[in-house]
Amino acid sequence: MRRKFVSLVLLMLLDFIGVRAQGQNIYYIYDGATLQVLSENPPNTRYVHWQIWLYEQQVQIGHYASGLPYSRWGLIEGRSAESVMQQLEVFRGFEQAYLNFFGPGSWGRYTYYNPVGPVAITDRAFEMGSSASISQADVSYRLKGLVNSVQPSLENNENVDPNSPVKEYFDQIRNSLQQTARLYSQLAKIHAQPHFINGEIVSIQTAVAQAEKDVPKLTSILPSVKLPASSAWMSHSEWAGSDGTVQVAINETGSGVTVEQSWTGGNGSMTGTFVLTIIPYKDVASVQLEPPMRSDDNRWTIRLQSAGNRFAEVLTSPERKTTKGIFRAVDYTSTNAFVYLAFFNPGDAKDAYSYFLYHKQLGR
Repeated sequence: MRRKFVSLVLLMLLDFIGVRAQGQNIYYIYDGATLQVLSENPPNTRYVHWQIWLYEQQVQIGHYASGLPYSRWGLIEGRSAESVMQQLEVFRGFEQAYLNFFGPGSWGRYTYYNPVGPVAITDRAFEMGSSASISQADVSYRLKGLVNSVQPSLENNENVDPNSPVKEYFDQIRNSLQQTARLYSQLAKIHAQPHFINGEIVSIQTAVAQAEKDVPKLTSILPSVKLPASSAWMSHSEWAGSDGTVQVAINETGSGVTVEQSWTGGNGSMTGTFVLTIIPYKDVASVQLEPPMRSDDNRWTIRLQSAGNRFAEVLTSPERKTTKGIFRAVDYTSTNAFVYLAFFNPGDAKDAYSYFLYHKQLGR
């Protein structure tokens, strides 16, 4: 009776440890046969092979430690504990964004929400598998970059028609993530034939390359940013040094915007100058937000670059008299490859950036 009681207590303790392992970052070591809690400080260990094991359901480590490598559906692999944890955070974030957008149950059974790890893999255990072959392909690195590119489109928009092509697009990314994790897991347990490894890698890389190529098509339906709630940024002042102050007014035209700039003050060389720039949304090639470059300059800059068609620009200026001489009147039309907008308010700068990026992605 006493022996049964002791056994029951031990089982309860193991269950408790297993539950705690799910809620904390507990580090493990795997030697090819046994899984144990790592007693060393992870950053100071000599281990260069790390994994996170993925399961369809939450597992209790105390009961099933010996069978864990065989019951997982996939794994994440990297050169450090920090690396695999970062990958897990990115891929789990994508899964959550997918679920929020398409609804509960839409992701499927291969989830990132039941992990075990990070697990340090001994050299002996690593050599027992074929993981080195896929590690050189950098598939996970490309997938992480792709997820970071497209996840904002899920987060900043509301659900569309379930039959929309965007569902198929995001399903392809999900499938590539799961296929990669399953392949890592298979290679860590068996010596697969080279043609099998190469075939799987080519399949994943082809799908990822197509998804990367189709990002502009996705953002034309689901922009990666939201339109700013305020239009206060569309009318502001820019300091132009000795040229004075520039009053800027941005007006929507339906298919783009016009930027009106008028100069006042300063040494008089630019006083009365007026510039009108026409920016069609479809002609915007890139939008960049540049923070202040120096500690004594608090201006945030929006840099708009034109695509094939340069931005049309009309400049008029009256005759100007300064202490240095007389400047003749100017009236001409030209084109410009770049437009710069300066803001002293970082919130206005970020609103302007979101506005132009939103319309650039939509193309309208």
